[in-house]
Amino acid sequence: MERIWTALKVLWVLPVSVFALPLLPLALAWPLPRAWRARWSINERVLEIESPAISWFLRGPWFRALSGGSGFAAATIGHVIVGRDHHCLASCRVHEHAHVRQCERWGPLFPLAYITAGLSAAIKARSWAAYYWDNPFEVEARNAEQQAAGTLTPQANPPS
Repeated sequence: MERIWTALKVLWVLPVSVFALPLLPLALAWPLPRAWRARWSINERVLEIESPAISWFLRGPWFRALSGGSGFAAATIGHVIVGRDHHCLASCRVHEHAHVRQCERWGPLFPLAYITAGLSAAIKARSWAAYYWDNPFEVEARNAEQQAAGTLTPQANPPS
């Protein structure tokens, strides 16, 4: 029964995960110089990809603007987590897997729900940084990190 449930979750999230397909050549190390090739692994049924190209992308202007700093260490696209490097993937794993669970709850509506929540937070705070920092999905993921570290009690109201 668990396999059926897992398969249904994968299918429910697939419309989001498909947006990670452009990263497949990186993950398979196609015609890229060795230094730019990605490394990938599967962790808790989630594909994790790291590469210098992904690192460059996560440090780009869009992500720097959202983070209010040097960009993101990792990002989640359905059942795919992309990260700057192995250390970033390891340190962000709890946070990013919280986003995987959110995507499993929301399915193909997750990107729209995330963007709407972020815009609502930014408008309410009158600050572009609030798009990320006050987004309820990000707050839930940071709470999952704190809970895993033993510094937070479980939260009663995750975004639903």
